[in-house]
Amino acid sequence: MYDWPAVDEARLRRTRSERIRALMDARRLDHLLLTSFDNIRYVTGYRTLIIAEAFDWFAAIAGQDGDFEVFVPWVDEVSKEPDRDLPGLRAVHPLPSWTPAIPHASYWVEALRGVLAGRRARRVGYEMLYAELLGPLTEALPEAEFVPITTALHDLRLRKDELELTLLEAASKVNSKAADAALKAAEVGMTDYDVLSVAMGSLQAAGVEFLSHSLCNVRRGSGTWFAAGNELREGDSYFFDIGCYGPGGYASDMARTGFVGQPPAKVANVYRQLLAAHRAGEAFARPGVRASSIHEAINARLRERGLPPTPYSMGHGVGLRACELPTIHRADRMGRDQVLEEGMVISLEPETGVEVDGRLIILKVEDNYIVEGGGLRRLTDAQYTELDI
Repeated sequence: MYDWPAVDEARLRRTRSERIRALMDARRLDHLLLTSFDNIRYVTGYRTLIIAEAFDWFAAIAGQDGDFEVFVPWVDEVSKEPDRDLPGLRAVHPLPSWTPAIPHASYWVEALRGVLAGRRARRVGYEMLYAELLGPLTEALPEAEFVPITTALHDLRLRKDELELTLLEAASKVNSKAADAALKAAEVGMTDYDVLSVAMGSLQAAGVEFLSHSLCNVRRGSGTWFAAGNELREGDSYFFDIGCYGPGGYASDMARTGFVGQPPAKVANVYRQLLAAHRAGEAFARPGVRASSIHEAINARLRERGLPPTPYSMGHGVGLRACELPTIHRADRMGRDQVLEEGMVISLEPETGVEVDGRLIILKVEDNYIVEGGGLRRLTDAQYTELDI
């Protein structure tokens, strides 16, 4: 079990509640209706996610004063038992268990309508609400106005406070230990699944809340990150991309490239160029820099060396989602070109490739960083594979 940092949960909730209250005041909202696991956690502190399919299993209704009610699949009757860890919790309501929401839309609408009507809600901010729920709910509550606030909530979470940064750093350290363990264990005859089992075992032993993703590419080319049972051979390269949610639901998302034995000299050289481009991006990124210019700085370095650029977003924010705002991509591939600010937590994940004997070898690294006044501070302290050739 990892020695996770002690965090003042009451202070963390209070800081987030102050931000939420300011948002509600600015938008003249008396209630929030939330359905995404991350915004429910941010606004209420209530932990919902069980498995990756659970994105439409939950809802929460929160008032201006921080009191809230949640809707979950693991109770069969309304419960109003107090929870000393969540003093704002007023009730837990049942929803149809372990199933998508929309086939049970009529139940959802009535359950949400009943609570909102009972609380005399008049101006409700909502996020990620299915049209099949929003339409009937609006009809059922003609006295209430429903206001979309998805983007506003994501923007609210862009800059992390001190306690959030502590939890994000801890998650990255644990994720890094898992990466180091997987790199050390990989050997000829192991499959991509075996490599991932080492990483996932390390994360579980550390006591993470949830495993967010587990990907490993062995001889699969670009865009095929998923493990497929491929065995490692002498001289092979591989990469894995792994993630977790640590205590409080704060995430880490990282990748490393490894080698079994000595790779071909051509592959080793491209790997070094990838790391150089990665470090160039690290050095370039700082407060005031636009996301698209970071993307271009790294890809320009790869192009200068005659290498394929990263064929997707160069990075993203990390918080209560493994992938959240800001998006670090081409300007023409984004709805907004964010400027980095102190307190943001981001990833950078360049990828490139090299053809050897008619086969494309993909190489990738990814790290998480806090944006500080002087630039980036790396949170993922796992080693990079060292090569002798």
